[in-house]
Amino acid sequence: MRISIDWLKEFVNVPSSTEQTADMLTMLGLEAEQGLDTANLSDIIIGEVKEKIKHPNADKLSLCQVFDGNNTLSVVCGAPNVDTGQKIAFAPVGSVLPGDFKIGKAKIRGEVSKGMICSESELGVSDEHDGIMVLNDNAKVGSSFVQYIQENAPSIELDITPNRPDCFSHLGVARDISVKISSPLHSPDYQPRPFTKSEVEDWISVEFENIDECPRYIAGIVKNVIVGPSPDWLKNRLESIGQRSINNIVDISNFVMMEMGHPTHMFDYDKFGSKTVFIRRGKKGEKITTLDEIERKLSPEQLLITNGKIPVAIAGVMGGLDSAVSKETTTVLIESAFFDAPTIRKGAKSLGMSTDASKRFERGADPNGAENAFWRVIQLLEEVAGGNWVAGVADPYPKIIEQKPIELTREKLDLLSGCDINDPFVLLTLKGLGCTVIGKSKKWMATPPSWRPDLEREVDLIEEVIRLFGFDNVPSKYHYNGIMENHEPDPHKGLTIMTSVLTGLGFTQVFNNSLQSSREVSLLDIPSVKIMNPLSDKMDQLRTSLIPGLLKTADFNVKNGEPDLLLYEWGNVFEQENPGMAGIVEKLQLSGMIHGLLHGESVH
Repeated sequence: MRISIDWLKEFVNVPSSTEQTADMLTMLGLEAEQGLDTANLSDIIIGEVKEKIKHPNADKLSLCQVFDGNNTLSVVCGAPNVDTGQKIAFAPVGSVLPGDFKIGKAKIRGEVSKGMICSESELGVSDEHDGIMVLNDNAKVGSSFVQYIQENAPSIELDITPNRPDCFSHLGVARDISVKISSPLHSPDYQPRPFTKSEVEDWISVEFENIDECPRYIAGIVKNVIVGPSPDWLKNRLESIGQRSINNIVDISNFVMMEMGHPTHMFDYDKFGSKTVFIRRGKKGEKITTLDEIERKLSPEQLLITNGKIPVAIAGVMGGLDSAVSKETTTVLIESAFFDAPTIRKGAKSLGMSTDASKRFERGADPNGAENAFWRVIQLLEEVAGGNWVAGVADPYPKIIEQKPIELTREKLDLLSGCDINDPFVLLTLKGLGCTVIGKSKKWMATPPSWRPDLEREVDLIEEVIRLFGFDNVPSKYHYNGIMENHEPDPHKGLTIMTSVLTGLGFTQVFNNSLQSSREVSLLDIPSVKIMNPLSDKMDQLRTSLIPGLLKTADFNVKNGEPDLLLYEWGNVFEQENPGMAGIVEKLQLSGMIHGLLHGESVH
């Protein structure tokens, strides 16, 4: 994910150089490198358009005179936004652009072109390809474009690990920097809107098929919006991280996701088709054309947003084309939801899709972040699109998700860190990360914030303290330990003897998968253990016996011409003796089987 340094500065003070910021984030566990790949941009220089006239032989082309710092060159350009006086990124003859595209002298419709005025997509800066990249007026003609972009639009590319969904935003990254350098964090300036009478019930309601798959869905209405180009500040923010500006409504949704980390979606209310949002699983035979204009076949593997009749979006992945915002849109239905992570991951994978939204939801979003993002969107729709919020919010949230407190002890912290980290630092770190902390000195009870689903155990809190203390500040120590012999009895000694005897009798040991299907487990009347997030419906149960596995092995061998078998296996089996995780019992078992002739037929 690309992070803009200038955007980060809105929330926290950052080191003076991009390289220092990248190094700091890497030491914090967020692997970072400077964002734009400049390897193929060394030949690009800054030029100035001195003159622009209509191409004499083509209606959609312009003939420009470009000054490169030394010479004025004739260049043919097809971009609609090129104009006299602009500072531009210029690729002279002989330069090579990303994709190994070599610039040569060319004759275009009878006019010689000695170079190319580049768009952002041609430079790899962003996906914007509708016009040339126009630089600031203070850009020095003839100087390096790479130097210009590093000074004026510095960015960092982050490789976010799956356990840090909170860092999929500028605010999340700024939070870590804030704690590390003990600098105040400035959150986006927005407030939930008070209202005395709710009017939104007359416009929209929300219903669920299964609340566990979508614990929270916030819907709201903004009317009288004017769809058009985004203001420069919004467009520049998105382009600084490689995002293409589409229109002010869509840009607001993308901006909030990149700012706060929570995806939202905008429907054209008049195209939505009903006053009810109904969240359910897909049905076999259903189809939807998504925003990328691809028709997709749906199934029960996907969670869908529907209007009560037909799908209008693939939940947490991508919206539908038929209900998309267009230039005719005047009323917007806002979605800001919290979806179950495994549900979104399976749905996206089943369709072969991966989007900015799905990447965030499938790693674990913030249930409270849905509300924060909603109000931020409302604020921007009013400021940028001139909309009017319809008072009230449709926010059914029957099972409020609460974080559980975690005990952190001084004894365990000292043991795992190997150094003395003082109490004030521990408290400041945990509170800076958003934890609510009670207790002091020997023991603390810390309740993680809703945006940190990865903090579940004491070791997670200890890792955070050490991470922000600095792994490089933990002293290296040499420990010389004597070799100790374990005199405890071997619990598998009896099994080892038995397996040796079986091997001596001609039996072959086999190793089968400890995951089985529901059908295989049902062959035996033993309470089974179902896996919460199985990779396949053929591997959705922990085995309760070794026998089904042995039978499958025998079946395979018999079908492949080996009917005479002496097999054994030993390994763990599982039983659900009591409800819950604590009721699962693991047992060691040895099983064997004989099939066919005990001794093969003699050839004599």
